[in-house]
Amino acid sequence: MPVTLVVLAFLLCIFWKRFRKQFFILGFVLLLLFTNLFIGNLLMLVWEVQPQSIASLPKYSVGIVLGGITTDKEPRDRSHVVGDADRILHAIQLYREGKIEKILLSGGSGKLLTDSVPEAISLKRILDHAQIPEADILVEATSRNTHENALNSKDILADQNISGTVLLITSAYHMRRAEACFEKVGVAADPFPVSMRSDTPKFTPDWLIIPTSSAIGSFEIVIRECVGMLAYWVAGYI
Repeated sequence: MPVTLVVLAFLLCIFWKRFRKQFFILGFVLLLLFTNLFIGNLLMLVWEVQPQSIASLPKYSVGIVLGGITTDKEPRDRSHVVGDADRILHAIQLYREGKIEKILLSGGSGKLLTDSVPEAISLKRILDHAQIPEADILVEATSRNTHENALNSKDILADQNISGTVLLITSAYHMRRAEACFEKVGVAADPFPVSMRSDTPKFTPDWLIIPTSSAIGSFEIVIRECVGMLAYWVAGYI
């Protein structure tokens, strides 16, 4: 991760006296790189799958919403959504505009040592409050990663006799890995990327020169996804 690399470079600068100058320069350059908003945004812009208009979409039997957006906070009388809430919000919009007939929520608990509410169950509460009919909500609440999202969703689609292409709804930065996983298990899915992190580049001092901590997040996401793609390829998930 970016912060780890910067800290490591400065630690080596302190403890490896022979190359102190070189490690100091490396740490300083990395710090400038990872806090540059223009470069971070450009990297994210290249990585993200770009969105399309809802009006241009055909009608799908089901839209699959991937988890990774809720947190198991107290009190548990509501669903706590963080970060990429557009996954569920846009699914509701797609349903209301008649682009998807059903919504499949895919996501279990990401915690291994403690009990927590599965993400799909937490997201279903949101759909219930949005008055989405029970018959149009499918729940897959056991998957722990994107590979299992694809496998378990495939089983539910088969059980429901749903064939043809489905609409895959997840964050734009996560779409490449998600698409690859669904393709690997034989599910034909069109992408509907949401929660865009990139923006139209601006050639202003605050983008080009002034360091900002928000840029670090872009590097972290892209690095994590690239490592995830490599790990999934090694494991045979994509």
